[in-house]
Amino acid sequence: MRIEVVNRLVMTRGLVSARRQPSTPHFYAWVWVSPLREGKFRISTVEIPKSIVDQDACFGEEDIERAHAATVETVAQVDAEVRKLGVDPETLDAPWKSEFPL
Repeated sequence: MRIEVVNRLVMTRGLVSARRQPSTPHFYAWVWVSPLREGKFRISTVEIPKSIVDQDACFGEEDIERAHAATVETVAQVDAEVRKLGVDPETLDAPWKSEFPL
């Protein structure tokens, strides 16, 4: 994982994300890493229907499919869990840099 991403997670407590393969071809998908208050990190997958994203339509929490993947204690463990989800940890960055529709 790049040092600026480690700093975002550890120092500014900001979340990071990266694109990943979706479960079906009708979705776009990301892996998210969120710092938790107790110093751990929650890793989850997020999928949004392509039809919503491609139409630049407004969407809410009910349109997002989330799955908890893991909760880990260290950045090294984040790397390992992200790899298990098929994502290179070097691609993690701020959500707006991974084409997440904010």
